[in-house]
Amino acid sequence: MKKRLLLGGILILGIAISGCATAPPVTGPSTRDSAPAAEYGHRKSEQMAPIVSKGPKKRVAVVRFQDKSAYGRGRLGSAIQDILITELARSGQFIMVTRQDLDLILDEQDLAKSGTIKAETGPKSGEVLGVNAIVTGVVSQFGVKQKSANYLVGASKTQTAEATVDVRVIDATTGRIIYADSGSGVHETSSTQVLGVGGTTGYDETLEGKAFRAAVSKFIDNLIGKMASMEWTGKVASVEGGEVTVNAGKKTGLVVGDRLRVYGEGREVIDPDTKISLGRRPGAEKGEIEIVDFFGEDAAIGKVLQGRGFAVNDIVRFGK
Repeated sequence: MKKRLLLGGILILGIAISGCATAPPVTGPSTRDSAPAAEYGHRKSEQMAPIVSKGPKKRVAVVRFQDKSAYGRGRLGSAIQDILITELARSGQFIMVTRQDLDLILDEQDLAKSGTIKAETGPKSGEVLGVNAIVTGVVSQFGVKQKSANYLVGASKTQTAEATVDVRVIDATTGRIIYADSGSGVHETSSTQVLGVGGTTGYDETLEGKAFRAAVSKFIDNLIGKMASMEWTGKVASVEGGEVTVNAGKKTGLVVGDRLRVYGEGREVIDPDTKISLGRRPGAEKGEIEIVDFFGEDAAIGKVLQGRGFAVNDIVRFGK
C-alpha cells in the first residue's frame, strides 16, 4: 500500500512539473537588463524622431570592432561588424563599403599602424576609403553564465549571455568623432527534462549573436539618425577641360541638373603640443558645377558653370 502511494505521489509530481515545462529549448531576450544595460534602459521608451536625411546617400564603412572582453580573446569584433553592416544596409540610407573592399585597402588588424586611421583621432580625411563616415568601436564586455538544477523527476538548464558594445562614428572629412554611444544586451536560452521527456542542451553557439543584436538595438536608431543627418560631401575624381568627374552618381542619389559647389581639400591642422591632428580646415570655394551625365557603377560628370582651379580631391557639396 505504501509503495503504491509513493509511486502515485511521484507520478502526480511528475505530471505537475511537466505541465509547467516545455520539452523543446525556450529561447528569447531576457526580461531583465544586465547591470550596464540599466544605465541605458530609458532609451527603450523614448519616442524616436523621424530620420531626416541631408542630401544623397552617404558612403559608410564599418571597420572591425576591437574585442576587449576576457571571454572573446579578440575574436568577437567581426561579429559586431557584420551585424552593423546588415542593419545600416537595411535602413536604405547609406551606401555600404563591403568588407572585401576594406580588405583590399586596409590591414584591418592594425589601422593606426597603416597611417590611414590614427588611434587618437580616427581617419585622416577618408582619402583612401572615399567614405563620408566610419563606424568603429569596442566590445567592452561579454560573458555567458550557466545555471543548472536537478529535481526528483527532472532537470533544467539556463544559459545567459550578456554583452556591452561601445560605438563611435567618425566624420571621414574632418577626422572628428561626431557620435558615441553604448548599448548592453542580454539573451537567455533554457531547456527542461521531465521523466526523460524533453532534453537539456549543450552550449548554444547562437547566444553570442543574439546578445550582440540586443546590445546593438539600444543605439542603432540613434546611430542611423545621426549619420543620415550628416551633410553629404563627394570628391572630384578627375578634371578634363570644362568637365569635372565626381565620385558619386545615380546610386548615391544625384540627378541630372543637380548643382554642386566645389571647395579646396583644405589643410590638416596639427596640435603643436600633442602632435595630434585637429582635423582639416575648410578649403576655399572654387566654383560651381552642374551634373549632366552618369557612368560606371556610381560616378557623375559635371560641367563647369563658374570658377576655375578645380583639382582631384576637391570637395563637392550642395549649396546652402
